[in-house]
Amino acid sequence: MGAMTRSLYFNGPRSLTIEDEPLRAAGPEDVVIEALVSGISAGTELNVFRGLAPQWRQHMDPATRLFLDGGADWNWPARYGYAMVGRIVELGSAATGVKLGDLVYAYAPHGRHAVLSAKAVIPLGDLDDAELGVFFSNLNTAYNGVLDANLPLGADVVVSGLGVIGQIVTRLLKRGGARTIIGVDGIDLRRDLALKGGADHVLRPGEDKVAQRVRELTEGRGADAVIEVSGAAPALNEAIRTVGFNGLVVAMSWYGGTFESLSLSGEFHHNRPRIVSSQVGSVNPFLGPLWSVPRRAQIAREFLDVYSKDLKGFVTHRVPLQDAARGYQLLDQGSPEVMQVLIDYRS
Repeated sequence: MGAMTRSLYFNGPRSLTIEDEPLRAAGPEDVVIEALVSGISAGTELNVFRGLAPQWRQHMDPATRLFLDGGADWNWPARYGYAMVGRIVELGSAATGVKLGDLVYAYAPHGRHAVLSAKAVIPLGDLDDAELGVFFSNLNTAYNGVLDANLPLGADVVVSGLGVIGQIVTRLLKRGGARTIIGVDGIDLRRDLALKGGADHVLRPGEDKVAQRVRELTEGRGADAVIEVSGAAPALNEAIRTVGFNGLVVAMSWYGGTFESLSLSGEFHHNRPRIVSSQVGSVNPFLGPLWSVPRRAQIAREFLDVYSKDLKGFVTHRVPLQDAARGYQLLDQGSPEVMQVLIDYRS
C-alpha cells in the first residue's frame, strides 16, 4: 500500500466527514504539499457548505457562460477549500520553480496533503508565519474589488460587511486615498477592527438608517461607491439606496438564498446607480492591458507583509482537522466573536 492521507469531504448540505484515503502519486511535473494550515472561507465556502452554490443544481456551459438546468457540475461527496499553506515534501522529476521545503500557498481542498502541478502553487518566499499565507486569496479578492471600484483620489466610500474581506478592503481604501470610509456591520468586534484599520465612521445596519446617515456624512450626496462584501440580499438593497446619483455599487459576494427584499423601483430607478460584479477570476478590463491576474497576485503577496500584524489579528479560532465541523459551525451560525477560522494540521 502507498502513502495515506486524511481529507475533508462535504457529504451534503452542512454535512462533512474526515476520510483516510490513499495519497495520489505525484506525476513528473507535480509536487506534494504537506499542509500546515488552511483557511475556511466565511463567504464562498459557506455557500458551498450550505448547499447554496448553483453548481450543486446546475451546469455552467463554458461556451456561453450560462448556468443551465439538466445536470450539475458538482455532486456529493465532494472536496472543497482553496486556502492551503504548507511545505513541499516531494518533487516530480520535471517539476520546476520550487524546491523541497518551500513554503507555498495552494488553491487546494482541505486535507493533510495536496498533489498539484508545480505551476499551480504560489511560493511564499521568506514569509515567516504560515498562518499569514492563508490570507493570500483574501487579499486577491479584496484588492480585486478595490480595482473594480476604480475610485478617484478623495472618494467617499462605504464598505458593507466587515468580515475578513471587508477589513482588508477598508485598509486598501485608506492606502488608496479615500477621503471618507464608512464601515457597516452589525457586530461590535468587526466595527472596532474597521476603525483601527482606517474607517472614519462605522454604522450598524438597520438601526442606524445607513442610507440617511451616509448622506449626512457626505454633504447630502451619498457615497461615491459602496463596496458590498456581506453577501446578504438586504445589504445589496441598502447599498443601492446608499450610493449617490450615478454612484457605483461593487457586489463582491457570491450571494446565496433569495432576493425578496431587493427593490428596483425607488432609488435604483431614479438615481441611476451602477452595479458591478467583482469576481476574482479576472481583473477590471478598464484598467487596460498592463493589468493581469499574475500582476495582481504579485501585489497581493506584497500586502501579506504590509498588513501582517492586522492579518494575524484576524485569526480568532484554530481547529484540528478531526474537529473541522466545529469550525464550520462557528461560521455558519454567525458567532460574533469569530473572524477567521483555521484548520491546523500541526497538532
